[in-house]
Amino acid sequence: MKKIMIVEDSNLMISIIKNFVKKKLGSDVAFIEAHNGKEAVDKYPIEKPDIVFMDIKMPEMDGLTALKNIHDIDPNANVVMVTSLKEESQEIAAKDLGAKLYIMKPFSSAEIFKALDLK
Repeated sequence: MKKIMIVEDSNLMISIIKNFVKKKLGSDVAFIEAHNGKEAVDKYPIEKPDIVFMDIKMPEMDGLTALKNIHDIDPNANVVMVTSLKEESQEIAAKDLGAKLYIMKPFSSAEIFKALDLK
């Protein structure tokens, strides 16, 4: 069973990502939700998800800071940034911090499917 962590402060976006993941993987998936970066960093070592979908702009701790902290815990973490921030500097920073993909909102199911195929 794959474990998918969704780090997002919008419940609507969480639902959309879950629906796309279920289309690709079926019901054999466990979802872990976090509503800010701090919650994600706290849950990551306990849950050890296969992949993390993470927003950048969130309360308490932003996604880039959380990405850095998660990679400090697990340098091989599969973290995919999912954001509406269309700033090249943010994308470069995310990739420098270890993000595997940088997906812009609104996104397609194909982009989520591509992320799910990461090893």
